[in-house]
Amino acid sequence: MSNSNSSKWGLIKKAFYIWAVQYHFVIPKEILKGYVHKYRTESDNISKYGKRFYDPSNAEEYRQWLSFQTYDAVKTALDVTLIGKNLNQVTGTSYPKENMHVLDVSKIQSSYVCICGDECRMYEAFDQYLGECLKYDLTYFDHDVVNENGERSKPSLKPDFSYDTLRGFNYIGSCWVVKTELLKQFAGQAWNPYRWLLELSDQGISIGHVSKILYGDSEMSHCEKETLQAYFQAHSINADVMTAADGIATIVKYALYEHPLISIVIPTKDGKDVLDVCLKSIYAKTTYDNFELVIADNGSEEQETKDYFAYLQKTYQNIHVFDCRGPFNFSLINNKAIFEHTNGEYVVMLNNDTSIVTPDWLEQMLSYAQLKHVGSVGALMYYPDGSIQHGGVITGKGGGFAHRYYRKPADTKGYMETLTVPNDVAGCTAACLMVSKKKYEEVHGMNEELTVQFNDVDLEIKLLECGYDNVFLPDVKLIHYESKSRGIDKEQTAVDRYVSEVEYAKTHYAKWLAHDPYYNDQFDKNYDYMLIVGSGSN
Repeated sequence: MSNSNSSKWGLIKKAFYIWAVQYHFVIPKEILKGYVHKYRTESDNISKYGKRFYDPSNAEEYRQWLSFQTYDAVKTALDVTLIGKNLNQVTGTSYPKENMHVLDVSKIQSSYVCICGDECRMYEAFDQYLGECLKYDLTYFDHDVVNENGERSKPSLKPDFSYDTLRGFNYIGSCWVVKTELLKQFAGQAWNPYRWLLELSDQGISIGHVSKILYGDSEMSHCEKETLQAYFQAHSINADVMTAADGIATIVKYALYEHPLISIVIPTKDGKDVLDVCLKSIYAKTTYDNFELVIADNGSEEQETKDYFAYLQKTYQNIHVFDCRGPFNFSLINNKAIFEHTNGEYVVMLNNDTSIVTPDWLEQMLSYAQLKHVGSVGALMYYPDGSIQHGGVITGKGGGFAHRYYRKPADTKGYMETLTVPNDVAGCTAACLMVSKKKYEEVHGMNEELTVQFNDVDLEIKLLECGYDNVFLPDVKLIHYESKSRGIDKEQTAVDRYVSEVEYAKTHYAKWLAHDPYYNDQFDKNYDYMLIVGSGSN
């Protein structure tokens, strides 16, 4: 048995870390039960599958994982024609094919069209799952890379439809199915599937994702910056499009429509030196000049802190401190601040134990928050040692909601550009989160029943359910001084509160815990972007 992180030895090391480092050798029994269940589940998976997860970047492990996969869809015939520039080498499907360099709809007599790349190879289950396309206007599938010897590697396990991610790169890939009637609008155009995807994504159609690896593709990914720029120009969208360091993805920064006031809300209680670091970083780094700071004082008692507040309001015209004493309730504090004390059109919820790294952080966040379809905008947070504290939220992780890329090294290369381009996520931490005040009011702010845990994700799920997207910006960076080794609050009242808030999440957001639309179900919920085995580790 390998001594990798996926082995039983790795599981033992993780259990010791939780027990010794996080809980300082004292785990409350209510929480211990969950860890015991999780340990047994993972141990059983190791016994049955040899590992508790498989690494998709390791070709051998990926092929092992494939051997456990099942394909149980009932085959339903689809009236479809495959079209592409040169499909003579495309194999694995019984459906008819047409070659074309210019879209010629006169050659298409079927109700659906499958756009297909020249290097695609359909797997045995492809035809079996095509019937799923009847549910949607446009459908795409997961895929991997297959070489001339039929060896498979590098799976692309995709999120459900993600509007902003699509503008970072064509994550949908080179094989997708669309209703013929919708494709007719591009008749006579030169072959450009990415442009068609961009146009179709604006038309309010239903876009489905079949989360099964149904085809292989040996064509190398390439940058489609010019196509994206042409699309923006055609729609009079003013945006800078930059090529990412990998030479493939594109990073979009939208021009600001206006120069609105942004209200930065910072809850705090004493800890003057902590707040001082935060405020100094804002004033030293921030290039956007139209902002106000609203400091919610949750009952500071130290005279040093009170003197500091007086100094701030005397020194800075754009700082307002208000009294918000009472038991700590993060939701109530932010609601009171935003509803009663902010003047800005946009608000940023910001923890007092953070410091700004990216000078144009407000411009970048505002460039997305101003868009009609965007609900909230979050940032990449690091610990002082450079490891990642937050890279977006995964729903269902740990049985609740948890940080993506938590404690990963600073140089981690994100899966499918997730640490490169602005991408859609279920949510982000409110340690740094921007939202328009109008949209915050539309969903009635934060849920004050959730005093500490999950209130930010609750807010963002409400935004999702109103039809908005939540966007994570990896180019906006902050340092979060939250201690990595201080352990978790083990007081009984805190444990009771945590258990209560987890139960609230399970009751109200069961479907989001079961399925995160922006995190493929074939990944384990506790080991970011690692392939799931058995029923997973939850």
